Amino acid sequence: MNTSITKPTLLVADDEAEIGEIIEVVAEDLGFEVTCVTNGSKVVGLVEELSPTVVALDLRMPGADAVEIIRELGKKECDSSFLLMSGMDQRTLSAVKALGKENNLDIGATLTKPMSLDAIEEALLPYLRAQNNSVAAVETEPVAEQVKLGLNLLYEPEFQLKNVADVVSKQRMRVCAQWHKDDASVLAEEELNNWARDLGIAQGLSAMVLAESLEAVRIWSNQDFCPEISVSFDGSLLTQLDLPDNLAGMADSSFVPRELLAIEIKEAAITNRNEDVSDVLSRLRIKGFKISVLVERDGENILPMIDSIPIDQIVVDMSLLSGRVNFQNDMEIEFQYSSLTSLANNKGIATCAVNVDSEDQYQFMKKCNFNSARGAQILYPGAAPTILPLYTDGKFSEKLASEC
Repeated sequence: MNTSITKPTLLVADDEAEIGEIIEVVAEDLGFEVTCVTNGSKVVGLVEELSPTVVALDLRMPGADAVEIIRELGKKECDSSFLLMSGMDQRTLSAVKALGKENNLDIGATLTKPMSLDAIEEALLPYLRAQNNSVAAVETEPVAEQVKLGLNLLYEPEFQLKNVADVVSKQRMRVCAQWHKDDASVLAEEELNNWARDLGIAQGLSAMVLAESLEAVRIWSNQDFCPEISVSFDGSLLTQLDLPDNLAGMADSSFVPRELLAIEIKEAAITNRNEDVSDVLSRLRIKGFKISVLVERDGENILPMIDSIPIDQIVVDMSLLSGRVNFQNDMEIEFQYSSLTSLANNKGIATCAVNVDSEDQYQFMKKCNFNSARGAQILYPGAAPTILPLYTDGKFSEKLASEC
């Protein structure tokens, strides 16, 4: 019988080498075997290679930040424990800790820089005791739990009805992000955006959604299916001047052409815009991305600005018609929507009707000359693996033929 005691292992991920060296000294004195890394892009690979007992992870690192690393390791069902470190405030640390738990990772203590030697030792001691007693680190979920928590993406097909200015439109998918919480609740759309904004993780969440979406496009493209994807962005991100560069870097590193990515924003982000927002929108278009705007009501607020905003598509919510009696025969409503589609098309801007969930709505938006449509009357959103067969097997064409 082998009675040798294996030392607990620690991976320190911090771009400040001197911080890593301090933690290494303290940890080795306690009995850990320590490996240090200063680039975030190497963390996932080292965790897979070393299977460390504990990972001390700095929130902000070059190559990949803590949110990206947590997302990837959560998908890989990593069983290492984590300590989070940052010079940022405790609220940010707590928010990222919550994200880790949502991804089924064992997130322990948080350390705020500058940190004392005593604080480092106190954070590491529980894992040392657990190792010496041959007790696994505390698990937050039972082994039998099979529910996929955290981020889930669905893709909603957009049916092209007519092209704009003789330009043939590509098939487009809207990315529908959901966050499954451990209390069985699901956050989506505005509720998800508000949750992420309140936690201060809106940017990190958007990066997670975009990265997973780009990977889906890359996989589809290997099967000769190259749709555009439309990703909803919280309006608060449009004040970040480095957003166009960050998106360009992500698209290029995923080998996905930038013109296949459309950024969907709400009308309020444009009507309340400041100089930074104008800068970001213009640079997004210059870099090759497309921009869709989800308008309020029938789009009357966007019309006066249509010549001064760099957009490619206007999106109109057809669910607003549900409360209007006999809307399909209301000439005033038809005139409002038809005027919007006509003016937009004359400017080279496409129009899309969304939440088209009834036959009446479907026929009405066709009568108003919308260029494309999404909704239950077209097809329900599906996970990435379910989308490709709709096109390779001709099922999408069959579905549309039955609707027309």
